[in-house]
Amino acid sequence: MSSNQDLPLPVKQDPKPKGFRADIQGLRAIAVGIVVLYHFWGHYLPGGFVGVDVFFVISGFLITSHLISKPPKTLLDVAQFWMRRVKRLIPASFLVILCSVAGIWIFAPQTLWQDWGLQAIAATFYFQNWFLALTKVDYLAEGDAPSPFQHFWSLSAEEQFYFVWPVLIGLLVLAALKYKKNPKAIILGGIGVIFLVSFAYSMYATATDPGAAYFSTFTRVWEFSAGALVAALGAKAHAATTDRLALVGSWGGILAIAFSAVMFSGQMPFPGYIAAIPVFGTVLVLLCNSTHKYSPKIFLDTKLFQFFGDNSYAIYLWHWPLLVLVPFMVDDFKWPQKFAALALTLILAVATQKLVEVRFKKLIDTSAILSAPRFLTAGSLVLALFAGAFYMTSTRVTEDAQDINKSLAQVEKTVGDECFGASALSDSCDKPDAAQTADQQVAPAPVAAKTDKPVVYKDDCFASQTTDFQDRPVCHYGKGDIKVALVGNSHAGQWFPALNTLAQEHGWQIDTYLANRCAIMGEEQKFDDQASVEGCGDLGGWVTDQIKKEDYDLVITSNRQSVPVSGHSMESSQDPATDAYEKLMGDWADTGAEVAVIHDTSWPGATLDNVPDCVAKNSSDPDECSGDADEWIPQDPQIDAVKSLDDPDIVQVDMNDQLCEDGTCYSVIGGIVAYWDHSHLSATYAQSLSETLGSRMEKALDSDKLFPAA
Repeated sequence: MSSNQDLPLPVKQDPKPKGFRADIQGLRAIAVGIVVLYHFWGHYLPGGFVGVDVFFVISGFLITSHLISKPPKTLLDVAQFWMRRVKRLIPASFLVILCSVAGIWIFAPQTLWQDWGLQAIAATFYFQNWFLALTKVDYLAEGDAPSPFQHFWSLSAEEQFYFVWPVLIGLLVLAALKYKKNPKAIILGGIGVIFLVSFAYSMYATATDPGAAYFSTFTRVWEFSAGALVAALGAKAHAATTDRLALVGSWGGILAIAFSAVMFSGQMPFPGYIAAIPVFGTVLVLLCNSTHKYSPKIFLDTKLFQFFGDNSYAIYLWHWPLLVLVPFMVDDFKWPQKFAALALTLILAVATQKLVEVRFKKLIDTSAILSAPRFLTAGSLVLALFAGAFYMTSTRVTEDAQDINKSLAQVEKTVGDECFGASALSDSCDKPDAAQTADQQVAPAPVAAKTDKPVVYKDDCFASQTTDFQDRPVCHYGKGDIKVALVGNSHAGQWFPALNTLAQEHGWQIDTYLANRCAIMGEEQKFDDQASVEGCGDLGGWVTDQIKKEDYDLVITSNRQSVPVSGHSMESSQDPATDAYEKLMGDWADTGAEVAVIHDTSWPGATLDNVPDCVAKNSSDPDECSGDADEWIPQDPQIDAVKSLDDPDIVQVDMNDQLCEDGTCYSVIGGIVAYWDHSHLSATYAQSLSETLGSRMEKALDSDKLFPAA
């Protein structure tokens, strides 16, 4: 798995110090270049995220080379090493965090403030990678906009490496001295063990939990260690400058990096064994160190590559916040705007490199007051207070918007009962703009809309990939005589508010059989790990067993096909999915249950990242958050299966006319924000559809037993 947040920091070097290698600066230029291109135009360079791996190897090589030449022997030596890192890296990163928080406050909608405030704190203290591993590797968060601090995940992993590595090298040196062994041999052996353990864990974690594995420091240590092994081997192990093998190896390394950048994609589980290609490509360039006139140095040593290498840290720091924030400042973010953002990145990067990385470091070196420890303490405190104040402000804004009932009453009063909510799409509403807005008021407020989810989320009613779909909770609601099973993925769960109202009216007991992402069809689907593939595939049979066991009167089901059937693309999944649904629903009907299939709802994610964010950004014109019905309304193989079965006990209900009209689908309908993310109906809007949903189900099923009078 990859995502739009990739590249660790190069360690800024003094101008041409002893042992300076221009080819390493050139490698930095390649790494930062492919990452920036990947972030701005990822469809042209789908594997550009491997720049992070290139930098990890370089960092491991440079830091270990330094530690071997001057191994730390006391805690004071270790502390001094840490403070050198502080002086070189922290001032620029703190500046970018501070400017990013200010930019969010000025330009970003309030719907993003709370989450981004937390991420600012995580970036300040360099645990952003663990924050993302714990919070963003989540199906329900996939529609959230990436924060300006997301790229700090790799910086965090690198700082964590810097924190531990000198201690480890120092302990290995002490062990060699105590047992009278060759220190270089002990260091080489110790690093080799760490490399093997981390590489094995990386393959395991990537196979079993690829989302978290992508951000984990432990799955990345082997990449640092690969560079460290080159350093530990020593200069004598490097190929001779006239050696043709060195020439071939250097070009082979460059080609391996280029191949990875062009041929890899974000759909690949990463950083398992596949990451060995860019990692060992970088190792080859470092190890061979070819100075042949036809070696890669013919371009790596050029002024252009040296310029980008010298400024790579600052380019990396600035490019991502600008990429995230500039779209909030301009109407369009296409080629001209992207080139402008890149130009601004270079300007800020050069200024930061010269004024902060170089001059500010000298100030810390020469100042009797502003020492590195004091700067670190004061800077962290100021940033934490600033980010904390921002977070607390965003929390108060969110809390103030949480009174949904009050805001609904205000909007309904403004727009009128005949045009409130889904009524705006009915003939009784004579206001042409009512489907989009209610005189610029919406409910829930966009900040609150992001949390306007059905109670089944709070009650943890979903099987998920986190447990390979083996943990299968069943939630029970109501105590009526009519037993109803709600089956499907989150696009079934989104209907619970409406169905719960019907349950209270007609005496239903609802049991939920829900899963995140996995469309419950009894067919394996293409997840990142085999355990989840099998677990999802087994859900259909398990649900059928439960329906037989519990003797349900009615099964209500809906699914969104967001994952292709195993062995198929999304486009070719339609037929096998339809076949699977035919068999599964036929089995349900054979138990004596009626089956009602709700057509999958329109999907704003076809053109929007997040509905509440869009509404907040376009509060004066929510029509900007609408879309073409041909793009938003998805194909639904489950409905195709209903038509193919032609069984009176298996019926379909289509509610998309309550979301779309005259070829347009809306995000705000009669003043109500209809979605809480890029895909799922808000609980408020779903609740408003209960009467319409009930009448259509009653008509389709034609059953007095299921719909007795209230």
